[in-house]
Amino acid sequence: LVALVALALGCFASRVFVQAFGSRRDRARVFRRAEEAAEEEQDTTNLELFRQSLIQGWGAGEIGRSSDSADWAELVEPAAVRAGDILLGDPARFFSEQTSPAFRRIGLQGGIPADYPRRERLRYLPVLLLTEVDKDAGTAKGVWLTLRTGQLLGDFINFFHSRPLLYGGPTQSNSVTMVHPYPEVPGSKLLSEGLYVGGSFEGAQAWVEEGEGSSLRIRFFLNHIQWRQGELAAELAPGENTWLPVRCSVDVVLSETDEIDAKPLWVKVAELAGGKLEELGRAHDLM
Repeated sequence: LVALVALALGCFASRVFVQAFGSRRDRARVFRRAEEAAEEEQDTTNLELFRQSLIQGWGAGEIGRSSDSADWAELVEPAAVRAGDILLGDPARFFSEQTSPAFRRIGLQGGIPADYPRRERLRYLPVLLLTEVDKDAGTAKGVWLTLRTGQLLGDFINFFHSRPLLYGGPTQSNSVTMVHPYPEVPGSKLLSEGLYVGGSFEGAQAWVEEGEGSSLRIRFFLNHIQWRQGELAAELAPGENTWLPVRCSVDVVLSETDEIDAKPLWVKVAELAGGKLEELGRAHDLM
């Protein structure tokens, strides 16, 4: 069934996001469509927040967060990049007219128009989570943390009905990728300290229903991004200006940043990391 989900939505994801910036008219159409989907899904997210706050008694701003942790983020050297790190799209690259193989790799045909409103530029400026890094083979996999497909997981399978199905990337997968902080989920794999990938949907649902976990701490991704041998290293090379590799706390990776008044994830990470990242954000009018 999950494979059918990937097949059914794979065409949708490729059609919308690979062509998202093909022409200015197409860009405007996709932006309007994304806005409409976001408004509909916002109501669902707010309902889930309220439901979880009633069940677990958390304050609205702390739902699902670790009680003993503080948000943090820091730049890491390209050679030290590992699974669990995130890649921020460099605005100098993604807001330019120059093309790059990295654009198509994540599902874009071209750069993001620099004259679009700040919120729209930040909506499509990539924030990726690396789910696999094989240094020996020189390959990697990841998912796009901040793009929604406009669908809910419950539209297709009988688990986590109200959780949004995110666009992981243009490379088709035979299953939906689940990222979460729960080692108790059967079959899950340690991604980095406190962060896990995969596992049983049924087990994850049971962990939430028993009151130990929160569905707001679980992300679901359709498809993924894939780097073949040497491709990620080339995109991280000095002077390439494609990705800014960052290591951050689990709560930052799993942030709910879809609310209208919430900081976009790119901005949140840049502010926490400070220094070069914050300067870059301000230079490109993102903060």
